[in-house]
Amino acid sequence: MSDRAIARLLVATAVFATFAPALSAGFVGWDDVPFIVDNPAIRGLDLAHLRLMARSFIGGVWIPLTWFSFAIDHALWGIDPIGYQLTSLLIHGASALLFYEVCVLLLGEDGWAAVLAALFFAVHPLRVESVAWAAERKGVLSGLLWITALLAHLLSERAKRPALLRAAALCAYALSLAAKPNGLTFPLVLLAADWARRRRPDLKAYAPYFALTAAAFGATAWASRQTGSGAFHPPAAAWGMGQALYGLLFYPWKTTWPSGLAAYYPPRPWFGFWSWQLAACATTVAAACALLRRARAASGLAACYALALLPMLGLVGHGVPYSAADRFSYLPCLAIALPFGSLMSRSRTRLALASAWLIVLATLSWNQCSIWKNPVSLWSETARRAPSALADGNLGASLVKEGSIEKGIALLRASASGNPDQPIAHEALGAALSRAGREDAARAAWRAGLAAAPSPGIAALLGASLAKKPQGLLEGVELLSSAVVRAPERATWRADLGAALASAGKTAEAERQYESALDLKPGLGRAHNNLGLLLERAGQRDEARAHFRAALIDPGARAQANHNLGNLLLAANRSGAAERRYREALRLDPELAASRVNLGNILVRRGSFREAAVQYRAALKTSPGSAEARANLGAIAPFLKK
Repeated sequence: MSDRAIARLLVATAVFATFAPALSAGFVGWDDVPFIVDNPAIRGLDLAHLRLMARSFIGGVWIPLTWFSFAIDHALWGIDPIGYQLTSLLIHGASALLFYEVCVLLLGEDGWAAVLAALFFAVHPLRVESVAWAAERKGVLSGLLWITALLAHLLSERAKRPALLRAAALCAYALSLAAKPNGLTFPLVLLAADWARRRRPDLKAYAPYFALTAAAFGATAWASRQTGSGAFHPPAAAWGMGQALYGLLFYPWKTTWPSGLAAYYPPRPWFGFWSWQLAACATTVAAACALLRRARAASGLAACYALALLPMLGLVGHGVPYSAADRFSYLPCLAIALPFGSLMSRSRTRLALASAWLIVLATLSWNQCSIWKNPVSLWSETARRAPSALADGNLGASLVKEGSIEKGIALLRASASGNPDQPIAHEALGAALSRAGREDAARAAWRAGLAAAPSPGIAALLGASLAKKPQGLLEGVELLSSAVVRAPERATWRADLGAALASAGKTAEAERQYESALDLKPGLGRAHNNLGLLLERAGQRDEARAHFRAALIDPGARAQANHNLGNLLLAANRSGAAERRYREALRLDPELAASRVNLGNILVRRGSFREAAVQYRAALKTSPGSAEARANLGAIAPFLKK
């Protein structure tokens, strides 16, 4: 086996050994839900789903290639997180191997320089967020293709006939932008690399890269406008300067000393013109400028780092405000890994120190992966390491889902008051209050959210809640309609709008919304159930039965689907089969009062009065207002005395 083959094996083994715990990480409820769990675009690989991927702007980004990769995972694994984690780990491993080849071209084939650089990039704890967070597939996939483009470009410089390799580099860069547009500054990085290596740049060859960059920038701006995700805007130029300077220094510092890493770092206030922080930044910039002639390679690498990081510095407001993010280091820190490999391979002592440090980094990454195992673990640690209203809110929402409702609500209240301009805090607070049975308080929280931070998500939640009561039905329909207009790809909102329209007597419009919801998400059980009920009322029992059976696939709708099928069977005088359906519905959801009443009615006809009474009493316990259960229990009271 050749030395390079051994080096590749070492890099691959190190990556998989370091990030093995990431395979047990679950969905952490951040972007995982809209990107994977509730994403209709990834539910198939046919032409209709490919079109949906191409026109989807979920999260305010245009990333069709990432959707395609998720669709492949969905075809193989369904919604099992391990499949998505495995694919991301494989992609990161491929990136590490390709970066090793880049290092060989830049640092030479002899010695350990390329191996050390590749390992420093691959096993560093700053990579954990990119690998262990399922929704960050976009970052690792984009990174893989960006490194592929860089490798093809470097190879084209040495080729006698470079046209094919240049075309490959251009295609890889285009695909990288279609996965995630973080690498927008690729042509600028190439220019900086040419300057560092004293190469005369071929501007004509670089023109297509700049054209792709302009197109990707336009697509990103369009996607942001489509969803309204660019809601955050820096309040002043000084704030943007502080944000950029902080980001430029954050990643080298965390690369050198990776402690206190967190899933979210809250924005830092502008530290002022006469602060020591600005003086330190100015000194650093002055030192970098002084290196321009004396140490051209070092200053060139610094320029590559800064240019690669430029799209992530927060100079343009987009989405949730932040001061930094571990995942943003994926491409910029390639420029830091190169000098590490070069400097630490020049003697046996340095090589030994580098090897020891890499083992420490790999161990830290292994431990960091365990934080991503579930939402409570992730946000508990984030709130401890980098306290913020957003971390409290996400922890609160996670605790509510785990059943710690009151503790979660307290954290969500703190998050909403500390982060009033972020819709997600108000959405989560209202959802938690609704889950606790405090519907009026939930509506008040959503109304406060609409006033402070209008969003289609809050409108949809408030609209669905209002539509449950006759006096709020019209406002509910209006709010849900506005939410669907803003985000037409949200199948669940369409299903809620359909339910509201059906309650308002607009059955034709309701049916259209249910059908649209099922086009977007064919497995949405409540849409199948509700559409089936409309069809049943219209006398189309066979079509209704088909939808009820389709709803059985959705675990969240399975109990109601069994109840609905039981009703059809009961109407057809098949009481034995209906009884089995009702019992299955109650096994899945013991609080389904309607199934208990109908089961009780079947038992009465059979003469099993005592067993029927048990069902009626259970129905009244879960639904005290059930007039039918109370009346039927009273009707069989004389038979219970015998």
